[in-house]
Amino acid sequence: MTMGRIKLQNDFIMFREHCMIIRRDFNTYNALFFSGADDLLIKTASTFFNDIAEIMLGNWLLQICKLMDPAETKRNGTVLENISIKLINLQLENEGLLCQEISSISDALLTYGEKIVPARHKRFAHFDRDHQIRRVVLGSTTEKELENFLENIQKYCDAVGRAIGIGPLDFTSSRCPGDVEDLLRILEDYHKDT
Repeated sequence: MTMGRIKLQNDFIMFREHCMIIRRDFNTYNALFFSGADDLLIKTASTFFNDIAEIMLGNWLLQICKLMDPAETKRNGTVLENISIKLINLQLENEGLLCQEISSISDALLTYGEKIVPARHKRFAHFDRDHQIRRVVLGSTTEKELENFLENIQKYCDAVGRAIGIGPLDFTSSRCPGDVEDLLRILEDYHKDT
């Protein structure tokens, strides 16, 4: 196995782990705020859960934007690689492994990112005065676009995993002991008699 292939596999493992975190955070956010638990959260600590929703959403958008970064960034004359779709694709191309399926899926992911990245640049990474004053909506997508993005990060990771010999890994579910579902169950039990 070539050094390039080994580096690609290592970089891809980091990339896929990041995608797994993005999916886990989406699942947690969705379970908290879109599962019908609104009354329960309001009864428990409405301000706290509102704050958590804002923190989670902002962080989630930042994590998505990392996937959209260029392959390299230059800082102080040093070239730094970004673990991103573009870096993985560049390495796949260098190894002769970039196929039409991976290209198509990554194009769809990058198109979604084009809608999200302005929110990163104007709201989250920088506090752009003009956009704050004008209250410009940035990063808005439809529910279908969000569903497609989530499906596409799974498809992309599976296709790349197969291409480099690591194989696919389903990370659509993130259920585990001590997760958000357990928290909601405890809160429900606590509020049963109130």
